[in-house]
Amino acid sequence: MSGCAPVIAAQPSSSTPEFPIAVSASTSTLTLTPTYTPMPTPTATPIPHPIHAVRIDYGDYTKSRNMVDALEANMRQGGVNMVALSAGRADWTYFKWEGHPEAWSSDVQNTGIDFLAEDVARFKAWADHISVVVDVYASRYVAAHPESAAISADGNPSPYLVSTMQLVEGQLGSDLLQMLDYIAANYPVDSIALTELAYHVDGYGNDDQAAYMAHTGLSDWPRRANGQVDFEHPSVGEWRSYEIGRFLEKAAAIAHGHGKQLFMDVDVSWGNLSNEASEYGQNYAVMLQHADRIIVWDYFSLSGYNPEYTGDIAGYLEKYGPDRVILSVGLWGKNGSIVSPDQLRLAMQAALGSPIPHLWITPSLYLSDQHWQVMKELWSH
Repeated sequence: MSGCAPVIAAQPSSSTPEFPIAVSASTSTLTLTPTYTPMPTPTATPIPHPIHAVRIDYGDYTKSRNMVDALEANMRQGGVNMVALSAGRADWTYFKWEGHPEAWSSDVQNTGIDFLAEDVARFKAWADHISVVVDVYASRYVAAHPESAAISADGNPSPYLVSTMQLVEGQLGSDLLQMLDYIAANYPVDSIALTELAYHVDGYGNDDQAAYMAHTGLSDWPRRANGQVDFEHPSVGEWRSYEIGRFLEKAAAIAHGHGKQLFMDVDVSWGNLSNEASEYGQNYAVMLQHADRIIVWDYFSLSGYNPEYTGDIAGYLEKYGPDRVILSVGLWGKNGSIVSPDQLRLAMQAALGSPIPHLWITPSLYLSDQHWQVMKELWSH
């Protein structure tokens, strides 16, 4: 577990459920119409326009110091103006979290290096904006506290994700908020971005069910004809978005209290953009009531779409305004493949010609010389 790139779980289809929905007519009409309210943001460090961001990931943090020179040179030559750095997880940090040495990654323990501090200092010297990415996965925590695990719709515990209510009201959520507070207070960064904060097939244990029923007034989850929880039912995503919004409200208060911005990674409802990732508990309007920006996972190749679909996503998101949205072009493809330089070019061009020209390329680990050349051609002018 050393400096790994983010785990990208295979996302179930958001198409019509295989089995018919077995709920009452009144239940099936439950809807949430969140009011989108633009949020004032800290203005001490303006974000560059347009945003040219790269998310840095090292295959092995213990060897990362030998990679930084070349990486920095490529970013500066390629017109990058925002650098995103990983802080790790609440149970596996890439920085020296004071008072929590048990959470330090083996990379930090073995080298004595605070990787976040070193990289922030280095890239802050020239980048307009530094964003720190905090991953909410917690495999070590879940292994030590198996009762906290999110339970899937078919009854299996997640090895890396705590239940929604454990996140919102439990110890892991408290640890994450303390982590955010420590980073915001002690590192000269501009924003903190939460990643992997998504539930879809997971999050159906007893505590989540009780919260769902209390919120909706229903006596059970919506279920399909075979009795399985209907995790695609709109009421589930609406309830979950409400709970995630509660957590984001706390996180935003911490970030803003230190003059930082809070970003939130969100998925895409592929083929049905109007769902706005509600099925993942990430309804965009709800997230933007608290987060300063959403970082939208345009992982087109992983999801089986053409790179030009980036323009469709950007066009749909225009209603939220360019100051609230960044498109994250992911280089992950199906079956372990990597998006080609030509595909990257098409995706970038689709975004740059759209109302949302702000791009976040991830992960740096997959960027070849040819990828960097595309970025230099499109960004460095």
